[in-house]
Amino acid sequence: MEEDLKNKKESIRCCYRLSETDVECLFKLVELNKPITSVELAQIMGFSKTTAETSLKRLMDVGLVNRIKIEEKKIGRPKFVYSAINNIWEKISDDLKQCAKKILSAAS
Repeated sequence: MEEDLKNKKESIRCCYRLSETDVECLFKLVELNKPITSVELAQIMGFSKTTAETSLKRLMDVGLVNRIKIEEKKIGRPKFVYSAINNIWEKISDDLKQCAKKILSAAS
């Protein structure tokens, strides 16, 4: 089972060109299954806020994470929460299949 998880993480890292940190953040968001702030993610993961935000931006760029603005009546910077997209495993499965096709065609 541990080997399956390791292979899954490595495949995702390779296909989306993500760092190990990015993949760990993604799996934590999936596990939590609720929107959280970058500060909360950083605390949970033991990272700096900057590291968490960098990973969250990469995950948004590849379409695996959503960012939602929290409506507040305060002045200042807007607050955001992040969560894994709906049907994430379906998207990852489809993307990995496309990635594998590209690799196989390049290898032949």
